[in-house]
Amino acid sequence: MAEDLRLTTLRILQTERLEDLSVRRLTREVRVAPANFYNHYDSLNTLLLEIAADCLEDFATTIGHIARRSPSRHDALKRTVTHYVEFACRHTQLYRVTFGYLADSAQHLRYDAAMRRTFERLRALVAGDEFPHVESDEPELPARDTAHIGHCIFAMAHGLAGMIAHGHVDVPHETDTKIQDFVERIIDLFTHAPLGRHQATACAFGH
Repeated sequence: MAEDLRLTTLRILQTERLEDLSVRRLTREVRVAPANFYNHYDSLNTLLLEIAADCLEDFATTIGHIARRSPSRHDALKRTVTHYVEFACRHTQLYRVTFGYLADSAQHLRYDAAMRRTFERLRALVAGDEFPHVESDEPELPARDTAHIGHCIFAMAHGLAGMIAHGHVDVPHETDTKIQDFVERIIDLFTHAPLGRHQATACAFGH
């Protein structure tokens, strides 16, 4: 029954909005009385947080796989952010559930642990912890900096995913290649920091 409710929720979220979900709707689809729902979950929010925790655990695992199979942090970063954006475009409502649209998510122990594990994977990627052969021209970063950069990348990926998935950025996302090209260009600009160099040069000339 719990698995039926979870699978039915995932099916609905593939074609309908998060706001269309309700306990009554789910139990009608599963063909049980609404009261039976509460034998497994204390609320619809709890069911959604369990699904979100599953997605986060998968995402953390994927980051680890990407890191181990990439030749560099730069390549791994591109692939990780692309994966994040593609997930949002393919599963927009599930993306909403997974990343910050549910009440009391920080109080849900499994969700909170999965979110922390996901971020730790991202921090490890930035730090180069999982690369057996890091390029010699990639400097080692202090632990505090890797955490800050990790937050920056997470925020950037989250913003890109939401903007592209909801059509606020003109990227044809019918094909993965278009998304990948767009994301890789942004990551290149971010990591090569041309704006920062331009500002530094401007300041030097200003004085």
